[in-house]
Amino acid sequence: MKHVIIGAGPAGVNAAAMLRQMNPQDAIIMFSGENTPPYAKMVLPYLLAGVVEEKNLHLPIPEGVLLHTGRRVVRIDPQRQSVETDDGKTVFYDRLLIATGGVPEKPTIEGHALPFVATIRDLPDVRRIQERLQGKTGHAVIAGAGPVSMETGDALHRLGMKITFIVSSNRVFSMMLDRPAAAFVEDRLRQQGVDVLKGEDIARIDAEGKVTLQSGTTIPCDLVIFGKGVNPCIHFLAGSGLALRRGILVDEYMETNIPGVFAAGDAVEARDLIAGEQRVNALWPVAVEQGRVAARNMAGVPATYEGSVARNILRVFGLSILVAGMGRADGPDVRVFSGPDFYHKIVLDGGVLKGFIFIGEIRREGLYRNLLQRQIDITPFTDAVHKGNFNYSRYQRWAMRL
Repeated sequence: MKHVIIGAGPAGVNAAAMLRQMNPQDAIIMFSGENTPPYAKMVLPYLLAGVVEEKNLHLPIPEGVLLHTGRRVVRIDPQRQSVETDDGKTVFYDRLLIATGGVPEKPTIEGHALPFVATIRDLPDVRRIQERLQGKTGHAVIAGAGPVSMETGDALHRLGMKITFIVSSNRVFSMMLDRPAAAFVEDRLRQQGVDVLKGEDIARIDAEGKVTLQSGTTIPCDLVIFGKGVNPCIHFLAGSGLALRRGILVDEYMETNIPGVFAAGDAVEARDLIAGEQRVNALWPVAVEQGRVAARNMAGVPATYEGSVARNILRVFGLSILVAGMGRADGPDVRVFSGPDFYHKIVLDGGVLKGFIFIGEIRREGLYRNLLQRQIDITPFTDAVHKGNFNYSRYQRWAMRL
């Protein structure tokens, strides 16, 4: 059996490891468009901040896997069971896994190609920023205030740079936080000298480092970072016959509408347990699990993917933030518990936990995620869950009675 894997991120690498474990005799070929060995992109902000070294980013490749770096797959032909690479070569497969991840949204405004304008999505991005700074400080303007933008801003802030976030919506983390939670975070940012300009967008950038906003406001800066979103990398699949929406549609076996073609990771729309529909949940642990499920089915051992819960956990500017499920929702049953140093919110429906936002000290993240995924009535423990002090021993005693 010959397996071809497109992409060398967490989904692809973990799928390769599972395939090698289950069927050691099978051939596994992996393609990566980047010229570097596979690495953990989620750690890039820490590399930028100098907290980790580049050598510690790399992911292990299972023995016997043939990895082609610097070669992009530009077309797949399911009828011939083949893929075509950007160097004109054709490779045939018995089973195919598409694990191409996401690509950042790139601006098309005047000045977007200037050398001090960057995105943060891959290792070369970080290297270019490091070369640009070379130990110097200055002013960084960051377009967007989602997780990647915030982690990048935090990294640059640690390096001594002045930070200004340009936010087109009415709050930071607009896809994660409700207004009170966002206001809590924004207040902490201001306390650290970080500026947040809301309801704004960058209109153009000139070569002298001046950023002009749509309102006409100008900001001199030394670095511009665009972190306004990531889209599934599926452009090369046009005309392939695969069912596509925002991402690649898959079933519970991580198989597409074409038999023998599987997909996993940030390029995929799979079941969201809380929303009850197909969604892209671009998260490292989700990609790992999906890659392993896909690999089992590629190896002929049936396995199902139950689904995932949209969630984010991060620590930026001295704040720990944990969000999952329908944390932004205003109903049907919302409980808020807050103080000067924390903000806790849970969303319930008939006693069932549907989402939460925790800002401040965060403990037992896995336990709260488990409560959310199980979708069972937590009425006896609502107060403890709300205040963030529900613990494993109480959970175990409760779970044994279910």
